[in-house]
Amino acid sequence: MKRVLVIIIAGCLSIYYNVWSQSDIVQFNQYFNAMGYYNPAYAGKTGDLNVRALYRLQWLGAFNNRAPKTMFVAADMPWKFGKSQSGIGIVVLSETVGMETSLYASAQYAYKKKIGKGILSVGLQAGLINYAFDGTQVYIPDSEDHQQEDEAISEVEKDAMGLDVAAGLFYSTDKYYIGIGGLHLLKPTLNLDENMDRTIERGYNFTAGYNIQMKNPLIELQPSVFVQTNLQMVSADVSMRGVYNKMYNGGIGARFSDKGMINNAILFFGATLKDFQAGYAYEFPISAISKVSVGSHELMIIYRLKLDKPKGNKNRHKSIRFL
Repeated sequence: MKRVLVIIIAGCLSIYYNVWSQSDIVQFNQYFNAMGYYNPAYAGKTGDLNVRALYRLQWLGAFNNRAPKTMFVAADMPWKFGKSQSGIGIVVLSETVGMETSLYASAQYAYKKKIGKGILSVGLQAGLINYAFDGTQVYIPDSEDHQQEDEAISEVEKDAMGLDVAAGLFYSTDKYYIGIGGLHLLKPTLNLDENMDRTIERGYNFTAGYNIQMKNPLIELQPSVFVQTNLQMVSADVSMRGVYNKMYNGGIGARFSDKGMINNAILFFGATLKDFQAGYAYEFPISAISKVSVGSHELMIIYRLKLDKPKGNKNRHKSIRFL
């Protein structure tokens, strides 16, 4: 009975993942450091050149040790076009689940306007999706109960490419932020052959966060919420992080299902050293999924380069003829 229960849970987990993956809604635990993926309006928010990388290893122990792996790399910076302030960025995401690999590469532009005490940003993103299926890994047991050849199941490597578009709004002040984003707005269909295709469903998200300065000037609290949906399922992340001396941070979070149940508990740890910031998140499943998975790990690193122009003549260029 225990073995049967584990098989049933693993099957439900696979169905749950496939529903989400059809819209490629990657559930980053450190969503607050990966907003460039969810919302193109985030590009150029900090005023610095930001290069970030995030690696996620999800649901270890499930999927016959073929746990989903996600790599996210992005860069963004402010951009002045005429008298208007803007932001530009690039986003690359690679995700591997079993025999399937998806690669997304996009460019971002965000128009910014000061409204009240904050900045309203309107963002647009365009790029390409490449979806690949490695049929050479297909295994069909050699028995009379299994059909050895099926035209619907490819046994060779195939891939397809399509156009991808996203858009978003983001408003931020020194104390709080709020944003909404839409992914895969064209709902592209990728045709690998006459028997195999994949439609990427649209996904939508909402986020909000606040910075609370404590009486102790060295301590800040940063509560935040992140909700995403593909109009079939809804997932909500709630987190509370504390920052000490703007160098060390840590906190807890929880992910809720559309039925209001807590599916996962999350722990955050991080540190900032000069221009580098590193973070780690561990996600532990609370539901029955814990019987087939020991949790998910997520590593993140960010490099920030100040773009402020130097004052005075300290960096005045000289002709190489007089050096």
